[in-house]
Amino acid sequence: MEDMEKDVTVTDEKEGKKKTVKKRKRRKKIWISVIFSSLLLLAYLISVYYFSRHYFYKTRINGEDCSFLSDFEVRSLIDRKISLYELEIVGKDGVTDTISAGDIRLKFVYDESLVKVREKENPFLWFTAFFTGYDFELTDAADFDTDLFEKRVKSLAFYDRSNIKKARNAYIGDYSEEEGAFVIVEEEAGSEPDDSRMMEVLAEKIKGLQEVVYLEIEGCYKQADIIRNDSDLIKELDILNSYVTAKITYDWNGETEVVDGSLISEWLVRDGKEVSLDEEKVAEFVAQKSKEHDTYGRDRSFTTTDGRVLELKSGGFGWLTARAETTEELIAAIQNGEVAEKEPIYSCTGAQKGKDDVGSSYVEIDLGTQHLYLYIDSEIVLESDLVSGNVQRGWTTPPGVFGITYKTKNAVLRGETYETPVDYWMPFNGNIGMHDATWRGSFGGDIYLTNGSHGCINLPHDAAAQIYEYMSKGFPVVCYY
Repeated sequence: MEDMEKDVTVTDEKEGKKKTVKKRKRRKKIWISVIFSSLLLLAYLISVYYFSRHYFYKTRINGEDCSFLSDFEVRSLIDRKISLYELEIVGKDGVTDTISAGDIRLKFVYDESLVKVREKENPFLWFTAFFTGYDFELTDAADFDTDLFEKRVKSLAFYDRSNIKKARNAYIGDYSEEEGAFVIVEEEAGSEPDDSRMMEVLAEKIKGLQEVVYLEIEGCYKQADIIRNDSDLIKELDILNSYVTAKITYDWNGETEVVDGSLISEWLVRDGKEVSLDEEKVAEFVAQKSKEHDTYGRDRSFTTTDGRVLELKSGGFGWLTARAETTEELIAAIQNGEVAEKEPIYSCTGAQKGKDDVGSSYVEIDLGTQHLYLYIDSEIVLESDLVSGNVQRGWTTPPGVFGITYKTKNAVLRGETYETPVDYWMPFNGNIGMHDATWRGSFGGDIYLTNGSHGCINLPHDAAAQIYEYMSKGFPVVCYY
């Protein structure tokens, strides 16, 4: 013990001086250092032990600060948070609702999840948390009562009938005058929930403890079965528009009639994916326009040479549409998408277009005075007396407006009791026509009453010859009393 108190002389090499240090003080410092180090080690080991049962400083689990908390305390914290959990559900048209933890008996299933978090924190490195911190998410660890969940989902406001609007398929709308074509009306998603998708998304959000979900973004509504770019829909549209591109402009006895997309669209038949042209409707159109514009068979107002205005029957003259042929031609034009100007097909034509189809060149036969006038461009170029059908024997020449059927020379007229050759034959009403009658010595007067023809217009040879030169098929012949 005495040695411990002895002084020790030490030479300071730098200062070149000698110092005297007591051995006791030196040994005391060593002991202090040993004790302090031991305390530090003990504190470290105590901390290691502590952090083997508690979470590091700055540790966050599912967004909650869990610094220095034990597993039990963390569970209590999470359970408290779970009990207050509520999912906000945002739908279309401002409709919202919520699912709370109590609705579905939401709970947190820990299993080994917290153990796995603890394993990621090495207690021997607890001090590193003061510089970095740790963030953990316990995913898919929440659970709930499935039956309660399904019942709650079905009771959400989105299933209220007043909030449900059925999805509407895309479809081909009516013909658009503005577009000049058929157009597709786009689909509408509607607001009818898609049950399976709704259950899937809401379950996922709840298990992930999400706070809000947007149903439309997540695709929780039923979609239309047919959308605007559906191949079958586009194919049908192309077929429809192939018809309505046609435009046929008719000159129908002087009147314009246009068959274009707006009219054709009314004649199209859509049977499922098939498109066809209703040929009966096309025929009805042709028949209607024929009634409006044809003059064949209609009475006419006619002003005679002597100034009388008569209403005459149309015996067989005027514009007459060949309906079947015109219908067939129009159908083909529509199917081919033609753009053209046409006339209907006529089975009979007038001298000029319009209601006054007799025109300014015609044969006027006054059966009352037994006199004939030949007009060419409104001028009388020939007059002649005549003999018409025998009234006494019932062969009276019928009045009306007719057209020359044909003309020929050197014909033989035959009947039950006669066979007569003529040089000029110009029929206009069946077997009734104009011809020369060289067997007659006179014409005009009252001859026709008792000694008339079988119905024909008998003419002097020279008159018949001159008239013959002006005649052509359809040339008007007007007969009246």
